[in-house]
Parts: sequence; C-alpha cells; structure tokens
Amino acid sequence: MSASLTLPAIEKSPFDRRLITALGYAGTLPMLGCLLLIESSWALPLLKTYSLAIIVFLAGNWWSTALMQHKISARQRQSILLMSNAIVITAVVAVTFMETLTLLVLALLFGMLLVGERLLAIFHPQPNYYRSMRTGVTVLVVALHLIAFSLSP
Repeated sequence: MSASLTLPAIEKSPFDRRLITALGYAGTLPMLGCLLLIESSWALPLLKTYSLAIIVFLAGNWWSTALMQHKISARQRQSILLMSNAIVITAVVAVTFMETLTLLVLALLFGMLLVGERLLAIFHPQPNYYRSMRTGVTVLVVALHLIAFSLSP
C-alpha cells in the first residue's frame, strides 16, 4: 500500500488529528523542561540527547515514506535515504564532538528536515493538519534550541 493512500485516511478522523497534533507538541515538553532547568548540570546533555532521538525519529519517517512510495524512481528513493542518513550522522557528530555549536547544528538539522518535507514530492501527500503541526512544532523546537544556545555557559 502506498503512503499516498494511507496518510489521507487519517485526516478523516478528528480524534486522530487532535491526537497526532497533541503528541507532536507534547514532544517539545522535555525540551522546554531542559530549557527551564538549564542551570542544572544535566539539562543541556539531556536536551542534546533528546533532540538527537527526535531527529532520528523524523529521519526514520523519511525512510518509511520513501520505501512505501511506489511512484518515485530508485534514484529519488536513494537520495532520500542518503539525505536522512546524512542528517542523522551530522546530529550524532554534533552531539558527540561539538561542545559549543551543538545546539545550533541541531536547530539547523530540525529546519532541514522540515524544508525537506516541504520540497520533496514524496511528502506532498501528507495531510494538511500534519504539515501545519510539523511547521509549528519545528518553529518552536528551533526557537527553544536558539534560546538554550544563548543561555548556555
């Protein structure tokens, strides 16, 4: 079954739309908590690790979308898989080896994931409510990372 056939079916259920939107925004709560407790020695490492986990989750969605979509060429599919891997590897390198720039790199990667979902044709079948939620959540996540960067020692 192709992604374009399964995703719009979710749009028909108001409960599912609300649940998915709520879960998307709820995913920002640990980031907000880390920001509020930024003076704690564990807040920044937790924010970086949690952000890495979310980036991996979103990049994994690129894989499932690319693998389920039958109307794209093998070259397009390979490009999407390679881009998502590059984003994850960049995030891992940033969290592991970059002390001061990690939050900026993570903010950039979250933005890149959203831009990719807007520009790459395989994501066009995403329901409007999901696209709207992803935009709002990403703007919030990028803002939280920039604030955390500005407050970090």
